[in-house]
Amino acid sequence: MADTITHFTHPEHQLLLTHKSNKFWCDLCKTSGTGLRYRCETCDFDLHESCTTYPETLSFYAHPWHKLALADHSASTVGSSVCCDLCREPVKGFYYKCTPCGFYLHPHCSLSPRIVHSRFHPDHALMLVPTAGSCCACNKDLTVWTYRCGMCSVNLHYKCLFNSGNEGGSVGDDRAEASRKTQKSALTSKK
Repeated sequence: MADTITHFTHPEHQLLLTHKSNKFWCDLCKTSGTGLRYRCETCDFDLHESCTTYPETLSFYAHPWHKLALADHSASTVGSSVCCDLCREPVKGFYYKCTPCGFYLHPHCSLSPRIVHSRFHPDHALMLVPTAGSCCACNKDLTVWTYRCGMCSVNLHYKCLFNSGNEGGSVGDDRAEASRKTQKSALTSKK
């Protein structure tokens, strides 16, 4: 972890790794934070440490046709009612977009693993797929992207899977942890 970085979202000045106990507003994801952050005092610009790791472009399995580019919602012309195509929550700060297709993705949603294990369905892994029906956790209608066990027809909302039992951590942290566990499990099973 470097003490200072230059970040493409704020190229005017270097950002200094700072630890303060007061709350701050992350200028990338538009959520609050406390503690460790990268900061430009001159511009009152803050980034969560984790938000500095998002690449400018990425390939994402749920939209394999084009690379997605990180864009600033406040500087865009797409309007205020844009939602992330994965979690269906409104886009506020920076987001990934596919201009030709109109596909939008929160940066933290880009950490979502393709395959997860869940306490709601411990018998089999769940895969993120586009589907319809109702959620087995909350019984509400599903949005486009759902974690699904095809063998058992078990469907879980994206939010039900990642927000359940979330005590103090961020959803992005849960996704990253699920992704790490899935990758570790896949490596272990290949041995």
